[in-house]
Amino acid sequence: MAEQRVIRIRYTSRDGTTTTRDVEPVLFASTNGQWYLIGWCRKRDAMRWFTVSRIEQATVTKTACSGHTIHEVGEPPANARPVHGRGGVSHSINLSGQYT
Repeated sequence: MAEQRVIRIRYTSRDGTTTTRDVEPVLFASTNGQWYLIGWCRKRDAMRWFTVSRIEQATVTKTACSGHTIHEVGEPPANARPVHGRGGVSHSINLSGQYT
């Protein structure tokens, strides 16, 4: 994500359909014990939440992302929690796009 490159994922949906998607990653989120990759899906031309456990393969491409931002993700679920880094330090990203 730091390199702002498109990733190509092989993803299996809830109904068992496997597709290859080019995704512009925006952030990772955890809610209800489940991790998600949230990013702009070029196949669907929309922001999507991909369940990390259903990503079978991921490859970073050489294609640059087109600049989708956290503002397009929307409000996090009410039960979302901040991610804790090393040493118990809490990190979060607010909707202004600032990392705290």
